[in-house]
Amino acid sequence: MCMFIGIESLAANALIEVEKTGKRDVCFETLVKYGSKVAKFLHEQTGEEAILLLSKKYQQSMIENYSNYFEVKLDKLGQRIFWLKDGVTIDELSDYFRWAMSMKVIKAFMSPEAIMELGITV
Repeated sequence: MCMFIGIESLAANALIEVEKTGKRDVCFETLVKYGSKVAKFLHEQTGEEAILLLSKKYQQSMIENYSNYFEVKLDKLGQRIFWLKDGVTIDELSDYFRWAMSMKVIKAFMSPEAIMELGITV
């Protein structure tokens, strides 16, 4: 079986984890690394393949569809930085993005291997 993981789910789950350290942003490059570890964890634990939907098309769609949660800024090198909007709480993000996820996917997002890619020591 194969599952698709959209950039909005990836960004939301990454921001849930990094916010615990006081940060409210994550760069695209870090999201790619985080997503790769999530997909690897899922494959190793369940045998399922995960396809990450990360193209600019999906990034644009994320901003259009979830603008009440996220905003994108460019750093000095032109890299996209995904920010959790002011006033949005981690509980709101978790309620919206995790409520329908299976536990195996949530565990993958919270796996120590994936979280380490966010620069967080587990």
